[in-house]
Amino acid sequence: MKLRYIILLSLFLSLTLSAFAGDKSDGMKPRWMTSSLPSPKSSGYIFISAQGSGTSLEEARQMAIINLSSRLEHERGIVVSSTVRIEKRAERNEAPVKNQEFTLEASEKGKLIEITCRVVDEYWEREKGRYFVTDLFTVNDLTQPGNGSNSDRIRLTTSYGAGPVFCSLIPGVGQFVKGSSLKGSLFLGGTAVGAAAVILCENQRADYAKKMKERPQHFDFYRDKKSKWETGRNIAIGVTGAIYLWNLIDAAVAPGRRKVVVSHRSYNYAFAPVVFDDGVGVGFAMNF
Repeated sequence: MKLRYIILLSLFLSLTLSAFAGDKSDGMKPRWMTSSLPSPKSSGYIFISAQGSGTSLEEARQMAIINLSSRLEHERGIVVSSTVRIEKRAERNEAPVKNQEFTLEASEKGKLIEITCRVVDEYWEREKGRYFVTDLFTVNDLTQPGNGSNSDRIRLTTSYGAGPVFCSLIPGVGQFVKGSSLKGSLFLGGTAVGAAAVILCENQRADYAKKMKERPQHFDFYRDKKSKWETGRNIAIGVTGAIYLWNLIDAAVAPGRRKVVVSHRSYNYAFAPVVFDDGVGVGFAMNF
C-alpha cells in the first residue's frame, strides 16, 4: 500500500514540476539543446538547429527556417532563393512540429540545387506575448553521397532504460542523468538532511543512555529524554528511507529530458506463397 502511494506521489511531483513550466512546449528543454547535437549513423545528411521568434508560433517557425537558410548560405557559400516548397505539412498548432519536410531551392556556383530538410524536433517558449522557437533539422549534405536522413531511423524518446535506477543508488543522480536537476537536488538534499537527522538523534539517544547509567538519581529524567530522541531517530529513519525509495521509483518511472535516438534503418525481407484465382505465385514483403 505504501509503495503504491509513493509511486503516485512521484508521478504527481513530475506533473507538478511540468505545470510550473508555464508557456512552454515541454517542461524540460530537449537533450539536443542542452548538450551536443545528435550524430547521423549514415552519410548524406547533417543535424542543424535554428532559432526564430515572432508574435505568433507560425511566424517564429518561419523565422527559424529563414535563419536556417542564412546559416546554410554562410557555411556552404550557396544562395538560397526565397522559395520554400513544403512537401509534407504537419499540423500547425502549439504542439511541437515533427517530421515536416521541405525543400530549399538554391544556387551554387551558378548551378540550381535543391536541399531537402526535415524538422526532427521542436521546443518553444512564450514570453511577454512573443514566441521563441528552436527547431532541430536534418539537412541533406550535398558534399557526401547518400540518401539523406531517410537512410536512418530517427526517433524521440523520454525513456532512459534502467541506467538512471542504478545511478540513483546515490540519491538524485538518476534524476540528474535524465535532466531533472531540480528533482535530483531535492532527492539528494532530502536524503542528506534525513541522514544527518538520524545521526543527530542517535547520538543524543546514546548520550542520554550513558547518563542513565552514570547518574542513576536522575534515571527517570534521562530515560524520558532518551525515549524522545529514540522516537525522533526512528521517524528520521522512516522518512529518509521513504525519500530514498521514492528516489528510486522516480528514476524508474518519471520521463526524462527528451532526446533523439538515431539508428540504422533495418529492412526485413520475406517471401511467401500467394494463391490467386487462376494460379499460385510468390509474394515479396518488406518491412522497414
